[in-house]
Amino acid sequence: MSKTKAIFLLMRIPFLTVTIGSVFVGATFAWFHNHTFNIGLFFLTLIGACFLHLACNIANDYFDYKSGNDILNKNATPPFSGGSRMILDGFVKPKEALIISFILAILGAVIGLYLNFLVKGNIVLFIGIAGLFLVYGYNGPPLNLVYKGLGELGIFLAWGPLMVIGSYYVQAQKLSPWIFILSIPPGILTSLVLLINEFADEEADRGVGRKTFVILFGQKKALNIYFSSIILCYLTIIICVIFKIMPLLSLLVFITSPLAWLGFKSGKKNLGKWKEFLSSVKATILMNFSFSLILGFSLLV
Repeated sequence: MSKTKAIFLLMRIPFLTVTIGSVFVGATFAWFHNHTFNIGLFFLTLIGACFLHLACNIANDYFDYKSGNDILNKNATPPFSGGSRMILDGFVKPKEALIISFILAILGAVIGLYLNFLVKGNIVLFIGIAGLFLVYGYNGPPLNLVYKGLGELGIFLAWGPLMVIGSYYVQAQKLSPWIFILSIPPGILTSLVLLINEFADEEADRGVGRKTFVILFGQKKALNIYFSSIILCYLTIIICVIFKIMPLLSLLVFITSPLAWLGFKSGKKNLGKWKEFLSSVKATILMNFSFSLILGFSLLV
């Protein structure tokens, strides 16, 4: 395999759908709430966020290799669970991966600093700093969130409040109490992408001392948390529509409910059969992306 292809696989680019969704929701709510939308600022925000996401993906692979998690993982189904395997299989050296991660993080930080310069206040700066801590602190020092039972919370904060509020603020250049509420569904849905991937990784995660929801609560309870969290996302939209925080069209997110049900039922049926369980993982990723896109477009109309 060529080095270029290996680096491409290492980045796990398809997972950028969760970042696209979060940034899109934040920016479109600025249009709905304040009638402000700058396409240039939107793409700058999106590119910066994507750089940080890719940096996170690579850092996660690096720390999984260093901890021995990748070696222990016998149920890996790249690029979904078990990482990309590019470092483990020798296509990318650990030091090379870490350097690439740092380069991507620096590119994201430069864009963030430029956006902070363009808009008033230092909200973007503070969000960017917090985002960097979560990028490297999820699976590595100094935070090691996933080893403290806080990995899912870290992902929720990064792809929910931080990314959605940051995208909104770049457009509106002010904060709104409603954007905090709106950031809940994208944050939850992204953490569920992480959660559903943790099932096949349980044995390896347990072997290196991780404390994921699957390990802390067990597989059946973790699936119930998965389904309850999805219901909370839909309830949030209903409440926002009732109080006219969002338009009636936002209820179109319920089109994605069959994907939610498929993710839950398929997961419950195929526990321990990890190839079949993959359908639940794919349904969750698709639900995340389609939910955010539908919500964002409902705010633009």
